[in-house]
Amino acid sequence: MIKSALLYSVIALSLVGCAGLSEKDKAIDQLNRQVHDLKMSLDDSNSKLSDLNNKFILLHEKVETSRVNIDKLSAVPATPPEGLRIVSLGEEAADIKKTDDVKKKSDKADKALSITKEEPQAIKASGPEAIYNRGQDQFISGKYNEARSTFLSLVKSAPNHELADNALYWVGESYYSEKDFEKALLRFKDVADKYPEGNKAPDALLKVGFSYLELEKAEQAKEAFENLVSRYPDSGAADKAKKALESSGVKKEGSK
Repeated sequence: MIKSALLYSVIALSLVGCAGLSEKDKAIDQLNRQVHDLKMSLDDSNSKLSDLNNKFILLHEKVETSRVNIDKLSAVPATPPEGLRIVSLGEEAADIKKTDDVKKKSDKADKALSITKEEPQAIKASGPEAIYNRGQDQFISGKYNEARSTFLSLVKSAPNHELADNALYWVGESYYSEKDFEKALLRFKDVADKYPEGNKAPDALLKVGFSYLELEKAEQAKEAFENLVSRYPDSGAADKAKKALESSGVKKEGSK
């Protein structure tokens, strides 16, 4: 009887212990879920912040472009252009008479010239600057697929234009905003490889590193950040790469 009582006691204690352990496991699982939810919320907030920052950059670009264009239009030459003749009142009256005599002929000529005048305007409307501007507007509106098509058309039609590297960079950013990090990575690499002297090369290498981090490829990210710091040490992107290396716990080789 005593042995049986002891056996029952041991079994009861074991069951209580298991029940206690089960409650602890549930509490730990709940905490893990909360941590996971918080991480997802933080990632989503960071993604939205990054997207807003990109749109701010594009808006700033548009403002700067408009300012430059306004400055050009408001610039007035100090002296009359070469070949410009200053006409006296008497000469002006004679010119008016001559103008009346040739008005009918000039009307016909104007109709013919209007065709040739429209051609340069059409070319200008579809030029690299206009295409880039359209891509900016589409990106800012969140129309990433349309923005990609527009930016890529610029790169294809004018690969050596000063805006080509910017256009290709924003193709990468459009994929990054959609969390398609594999495609974003390829485009950012293209920018750094094809336009190493362009103004977007440092930023592209920085996003190469971040894309690798999103793909959970820490070693490749480390190499990308170190490559950026080595190639463009004085850039703002290099400063961000150094911070990324430090925050990830991976120091640049040779640093203490």
